[in-house]
Amino acid sequence: MRPARHGRSRGQSLAEFSLLAPVFLLVMFATIDFGGYFGTRLSVENAARAGARTAVIESESAYANSPSAGTLIVAAIKRQSNEGSIPTTNDCLWSDTNNPQWLTPSSYPPFGWSSSDSGCIGIWYFELNSTGPPTLCIQWSVQYNQWGTWSVGASPTWTQQANPPAGCVTPGQNLVVVGVGFKYSPLTPLLTIASGALITYGETELMEEQ
Repeated sequence: MRPARHGRSRGQSLAEFSLLAPVFLLVMFATIDFGGYFGTRLSVENAARAGARTAVIESESAYANSPSAGTLIVAAIKRQSNEGSIPTTNDCLWSDTNNPQWLTPSSYPPFGWSSSDSGCIGIWYFELNSTGPPTLCIQWSVQYNQWGTWSVGASPTWTQQANPPAGCVTPGQNLVVVGVGFKYSPLTPLLTIASGALITYGETELMEEQ
């Protein structure tokens, strides 16, 4: 009789373990995922700040003499991305469809990107006006590696500009906005279902320095 009881005990323990193991693994992976998500979020925010800081300390002549100066900003963003593998070929698109040339976003973050992409980088320069909101004068495209502007709409189109227009990156008169977006890919199936909640972004606005 005793051996039979021991056999039933071992079988009961195995059955209980098989029931609890998936729950345990789910909690463990969810913990890893949330830690990874928040680490990625901090990295994305730091990357946006680093990119904006690099943008504002560059002199106006640096942009005029080097049309690819935007790559310096992108390099600073990549150095600080750490946890987030931010793609450097996808542009963030400004989301204010009512006034796409104004720094008056209708939602936050004020930019978005294609749902098929894992993230984006946006670098915009706004000119300060005596009245009204700042207006967009130029942006850097990481997709095309050149200066220009995106139109906002159902099918955005890119218009190239050889260099920033005169006065566009003038110290003390312009505002640079750097945005970084990233979609975190979780390990846990339940978090994958709610992947929209795992989209993170960073945005920094700084005045061009003298």
